[in-house]
Amino acid sequence: MKARISTIFFLLIFMAKIAHSQTAEDITNLNFSYLGPALSFAYNNVKYTDWFETTQPSTETKKMSGYIASGGIAFNIFAADFCGDLQIKYANNNLENTLKYIEVSAAGKYLFYQVSNEITLGSGLGIYLEIPMPNEKNNGSAGLQLPFTILVDTSRDTKLFMDVFFRYGTFGTGTDTRSISVGSNVGFIFKVGRV
Repeated sequence: MKARISTIFFLLIFMAKIAHSQTAEDITNLNFSYLGPALSFAYNNVKYTDWFETTQPSTETKKMSGYIASGGIAFNIFAADFCGDLQIKYANNNLENTLKYIEVSAAGKYLFYQVSNEITLGSGLGIYLEIPMPNEKNNGSAGLQLPFTILVDTSRDTKLFMDVFFRYGTFGTGTDTRSISVGSNVGFIFKVGRV
């Protein structure tokens, strides 16, 4: 009987501790998650070696450039001066042939300079993947990205961000591949929860 009373007493104390309202300091230290639409536009320069059908089939190194347009969703987690950024988008890469793929990028950003109460600047490091559509003759690609970001607090529950990014990675066709991209992401995200 004493064990039951002790257990109930312990549970009541534990539940009261959990239900205790947070202080103002605790509330400012909370981590929040945001979700919303994102668009991207980039200039892409690629180089690769492959077999080409000429008068005598042979390997050749080819260079191409074009523009990438993509759209999808962004998921961000903000913790103090840090931001974890995950974006999943459908992309069209307009080179000599149009490549279609799912672009997944993840970056950690440090928000290092507050311009005003609403505007913050930051930078970070991340990775990206280009996952080809099932009917595409493309092996996919991956690489590193370096984003520079401007974050605007548009309201208590929404944020607008713009990234200028540089990417270096592989190209999805041939061997000895290289892909360099420079572009921009724009997104409007809504607070969806607390972490």
